[in-house]
Parts: sequence; structure tokens; C-alpha cells
Amino acid sequence: MKEQYAVCHLQRGSGSDSGMSCHIERRDANGKTYVPDNADHSRTHLNRELVSFPDGVRNRTEAIQYRIDHAGLSRKVANNQCKAIRIILTGTHEQMMKLQDEGRLGKWAEANLRWLHETYGKENVVSCVLHMDEKTPHLHATIVPIVTSERQRREREGERKYNTKSGPRLSADDVLKRARLREYQDTYAVAMREFGLKRGIVGSTARHVATSTHYKQQMRQYEEDIAKLQEEVEKTKEGKNTILALFGKGDLAKARKELASKDKELAKLQAKIAKLEAEKTTLKQKHESDIAKLRNGYLKEIDAAIKRAEESEKISRDKDNVISRQKQCITELDKQVNPHRYRLSSGAELVGHRFLGNNPYAITLKIWTKVKDVEHTAVTYLMDSDPRLKAFSNGELTEHEFINAFFAPSEQVNNIQARLLGAIFELATGGAVEPHMGMGGGGATSELPWKDKDKDKDKNKKSIYGKKRK
Repeated sequence: MKEQYAVCHLQRGSGSDSGMSCHIERRDANGKTYVPDNADHSRTHLNRELVSFPDGVRNRTEAIQYRIDHAGLSRKVANNQCKAIRIILTGTHEQMMKLQDEGRLGKWAEANLRWLHETYGKENVVSCVLHMDEKTPHLHATIVPIVTSERQRREREGERKYNTKSGPRLSADDVLKRARLREYQDTYAVAMREFGLKRGIVGSTARHVATSTHYKQQMRQYEEDIAKLQEEVEKTKEGKNTILALFGKGDLAKARKELASKDKELAKLQAKIAKLEAEKTTLKQKHESDIAKLRNGYLKEIDAAIKRAEESEKISRDKDNVISRQKQCITELDKQVNPHRYRLSSGAELVGHRFLGNNPYAITLKIWTKVKDVEHTAVTYLMDSDPRLKAFSNGELTEHEFINAFFAPSEQVNNIQARLLGAIFELATGGAVEPHMGMGGGGATSELPWKDKDKDKDKNKKSIYGKKRK
């Protein structure tokens, strides 16, 4: 059976690593959905965010900066300093698909999150996203390299002792030390053992040999063989001179016989040298020819690819502009014809929403609303099989319609605002109302005379997937 390996790959982020947030969260800084070419758009809604952001933090980039701002650092963070380390966690494709088919992917994700917390500190793990829309399920974890160990510096003779400051500091170099990288692989393999994944070969010496390196090795071997044959030729010539010196004129017949034998050896050696020289020349010519072909081929391919890309980019840009204009017109018309689709039933302003997923068996929906300058949050739970979730993902429901489907009007505002709205409704209808006394959560009930809460609102809902807030 083919060996199934655990994969743990660490890579420095560039600055605050905001460039990777778009790929990881499938959304750009402006909140526009982004799905890469290698991802399946129909499965993007299955992606799940395992780490909840602090209040007021709306994306991965802000979470990185939030951790740095609240870590109690005594030294100023430089602009070129690495603020985040990206970690990709997965396994051999066959085993990961088997875990998915067996329904064990949720437990695998939980085990990965535990290992991250134990290895780097829970507070340093600011983001962890499960990608289900690519070929192999995998996790994108982000850690901020806050360490508390004392800074080390090599002592130099005659140099003043380096005065270190105690307390937390930002240091990617400490986190990515060679010894610690090996330790990460060891402990991760232990954590993944129950899922049929093992560590890669320790200290493997296997290396890829480039074509140019192989060519140089062959040329070096030819030169060494030719040099050895040249030495044999010199020894044979010395033997001829020895024969001439040993034999006198009276023994010329025997001397001629010995010399003839040496001449044959010289001829064979020179033939071998000539053959090796010819092979060496042929190899050199072939290598130069191959390089020229590759270079010319690459140049042609590059030129063609650039041309195709420019044409595709122009066509795509034109299409995007047309589609954007059409969508804008459709949205504006829809707002005029169906204004109720773009407002909350409570009349409050919708600041945004986010899907959370700490619990692998449920999706948590959190909303932020505002009445004048007063903000309010509310939470509810739903199943990923809910048809309204799919309708929202496909664009059939607006964001406001989606929120109204899961939150009653009284849940969209705080207690004081609910009483005021209830009083206004009482004056308008002449009926008495009972003010809402909930705590702002999605499970609270309302006695206000708005339309009934959705009867299909699910209880004890389970899911292992979720989305992030816009």
C-alpha cells in the first residue's frame, strides 16, 4: 500500500501578508468575492473558518495587526519585519479524500487546531481556514510570531555585552529555526497518526539533479578518462625508450619485436582517446543545440502566452465592465421596484455579517447593526443544508433578506431601541405591546407585533462548514 504522509509547510508572510488574505478568505479587501481558477465555485460555500476574530476585526489582515497591537511589545515593529507566518496543513490526497468520505474531516480539523494552539500559542493563531473547494482538503493557518524567549546574539571579542529586554517580542527567525522546524514535523506527525498519516523520511539525501549539472558531470568524467589514457600513453612511450637502452645492436630483432608491441598499445590508447574526444565534442554540440531549442521554444511560447493573456485580459475586462454596468442597473432597478429587499425589517442599518465555525457541527451566524451611532450584535445558528443559505450563496436572496429570514426585527436592535420601535408601532396601531427583553442572541424571543419569526428556524443545527463576514 502506498505510504500516506502528513504535510506541514511553513512560509514567511510578506509584511502583514495582506496579499494572501484574498486567496485564503476568498474575498478581497473591498468584500468582493474572489475564487481562484483552481477552485470549484460551487463548493466555496463549504469552506470553513475555524478561528473567530475579536470584536471589531473583520478579516485576516486586521486580525494579524490586532494581535501585534495587543501583544504588549516593548520594541517598535519595523515596516520590513515579518508579521505573519503561513502554514499549510494537509496530507496525501488519497488519505484526505478517505477521511472526507468517512466523515472524519471535522475531527482532523479539530486535531490540527489543537496542535497549532499547543505549538504556537492559542493567542498567536489568528486565522485558520479549511478549504474544501480545491482538489485536496487543506488548512491555511496564520500565526503571528510572538515569542517570549530571550534574544540570542553571538558574542564578539571586545564588543560591549548586548543588553536584552524581557517580555514578548516579534521574531519570525526564532519560530523558523532549523531545530524547531524539525520539531514541528515530529510533533505534527504524532498528532496526525490517528488519521493514518505519517512523517516523511527524516534526513533524506535524495536531490533533484538539473540538466546542466548532469551535463557538467558527464563532461568532467570524459576529461578524467582522457587524462588517464594520456598517462598510459606517456608510460608506453617511456617503455619504448627503456627497450632501446637495454638492448644492444646485436639484439635488434628482439628490440624491434618489443617496440612493435608498444606501438600497438600506443595505437589502441590513442584510438580510445580520439573516440572519447569525439564523444565529448558530440555531447557538447548536443547540449548547446538542446539549450538553443529550449531557449527559442520558450521565447516563442512566452511571446504567444503574453499575446494570449493580453487578448484574454482585454476581453475579460470588457466583459467585466459590461456585466458590472448591467448588474448595477439591475440592482438599481430592483431597489426601486422592491425596496423591501434592501432594508432590515427593524429599520436598523446593517453593518455586516459573518459566519463563524468554532463548533465543527454547527454554523454560527453573527450580525452587526446600527441605529444612529449605537451598534448592536446578534447571533443565531443554522444548518448548511438550509435552502436559504444556498439561495443567498447563489445571489437569489439579498443580504438584508437573508438576515431578515433568520432574525426577527426585535433581535436586530438592542433592548432600548426595541422598546422605542414597539412604542412607535403601538401609537400607529393603537395596540399594547410587550417590550423585548432578550440578550441580543439569536435564540431570544420577541413579543413585539412584527410579523412572525421564521417558523423554519432550525434548532440544534449541525455543520462543519462556514463563511466569513463581509
